[in-house]
Amino acid sequence: MNQKRIEQRGLWLGILINTIMAVSGITVFLITDIEALFVDAYFTVITLVSGMVSIVISKVSSKKSQRFPDGLFVLEPIFSLCQSLLTIVLLSLSVVTVSVKAYRYFAFGEGQMMNVGPVLPYEMVMVCLSFTLSWFYSRQNKKINNSSTMLLTETKGTLIDGIMSSGIGVAALLIFLIPVHSPLHFLLYTGDFFVTITLIAFTIKMPFQRFFICFDQFYMNAYLTA
Repeated sequence: MNQKRIEQRGLWLGILINTIMAVSGITVFLITDIEALFVDAYFTVITLVSGMVSIVISKVSSKKSQRFPDGLFVLEPIFSLCQSLLTIVLLSLSVVTVSVKAYRYFAFGEGQMMNVGPVLPYEMVMVCLSFTLSWFYSRQNKKINNSSTMLLTETKGTLIDGIMSSGIGVAALLIFLIPVHSPLHFLLYTGDFFVTITLIAFTIKMPFQRFFICFDQFYMNAYLTA
């Protein structure tokens, strides 16, 4: 099996799994109205869309032309750059959204108690799917000597998704155990703020690292075809 077929097989399976995860995430968010779940679900949607785009790029990147005699492989790092930038923007917007909600609660006492009941079983399934898919991407890439930028991007993106799901699941469990009259009762209303900020603090490094790696690859591709 050649490199492109291995790459595309991995990406197609990723699309299937991410579709299931995206639909599940949006459904649970609509039930609970927890902002951290929206971030998690939206992140999965980005991963799903990127997988679809990756399939197209994987098919056309090997085509050669007079301008690109070695193929359009420069499209791969360009796509990864765009995905990294989109991730950074999403995480930044999430910080603003949950910060506004937390401010309204602490300043004016406005807020809604979090419904964390459905979160626990959902996140357990999402963690298993995310880490398994990330491992599968990595395994497929190793078969072709880690030569696929897109499989590398999907490996890291799915890993971030799994880390986020793990964090949300643990936080949901802790919040679920807080009594209504506990001194920590404010977390029943603002828990998504602290969860989202913590998740972003641990994951923001990954898209930045990926951005600089892909920028270097793009520069090298552009230099070699100049």
